[in-house]
Amino acid sequence: MNTRTHPTRHKQRGDERGLTTLEWLLIVAAVAGLAALAVVLVQNVVDDTAEQLGGASARETAANVAADTVVREAKTAQPSDARFNSWQKWELYFTARCERLEILYSDTNLDVQPAFRRPTGKADSAAPSTAELNAADPQPATATKPQTDCRRAL
Repeated sequence: MNTRTHPTRHKQRGDERGLTTLEWLLIVAAVAGLAALAVVLVQNVVDDTAEQLGGASARETAANVAADTVVREAKTAQPSDARFNSWQKWELYFTARCERLEILYSDTNLDVQPAFRRPTGKADSAAPSTAELNAADPQPATATKPQTDCRRAL
């Protein structure tokens, strides 16, 4: 059998150093591209983490402000308002408002301990007075003042 080969098939390329240099250039470019991508990804993760931490801090601050607002509103409640026109209603209303904060700010692991107590010796159905409410503070209730506290444990 007589096989004939095409004359250009057996020609060898001249100098292959150019091709080797091109291959190395492509490899270096690919590595540089991957390094740049890694830098961008790491930067995005760092930015996202910083935003999450900043957001959590803002939520904790908001939870504290909301708890202080509940206490302030308990002290300035109008005894003529039907929602809290008796000591029992006042205690239940503001205790529920304080406890609701735990649900609203559950992402901050807020733990509230409401302490809304009428002055000692006051009956459930007795109406609070503006003077008594204004005298309220976080200390235990006495005969002349109620206790108002929405303690936060973060």
